[in-house]
Amino acid sequence: MGEATQPTPVFPHLRYGDAVHAALTASGLSPDVMDAGVRTEEQGAQRELFLTVSWLRENPDLQDPVGLDLFWSHLTGWGARIGDDVVLLDVHELATPELLVDAARHLTEHRMARDWLPPFHALWEGAGPLNTALDHFDEQGVTW
Repeated sequence: MGEATQPTPVFPHLRYGDAVHAALTASGLSPDVMDAGVRTEEQGAQRELFLTVSWLRENPDLQDPVGLDLFWSHLTGWGARIGDDVVLLDVHELATPELLVDAARHLTEHRMARDWLPPFHALWEGAGPLNTALDHFDEQGVTW
């Protein structure tokens, strides 16, 4: 008999999203909304896992009342949006949550007026198993 394999969870990135949310909250930057899921642009297209962390306008934890979104895709990595301004963050797609806290803090203080430069590069402690799960997720193809 062959070795039994565990199916890849439909949302293998949820543990990573929880770690990012916990780090942000512990730092005093409690987001208003966190969204996670899977999307496709059209029937039969490649599936994309995503996370979005949002601070709405007037969030008391933000120094600037304009709001902020940090967004992640397993296909494109991390980015940020303030109003109509969007920037991709120069970090590994599975960057440590503390690095994302630093990015959020910088963006709330300086918006896009000053480029955020990562003070360090580090991977999340669960990056290895998540990378494996993401590979399995991509190999499964569209199932609906």
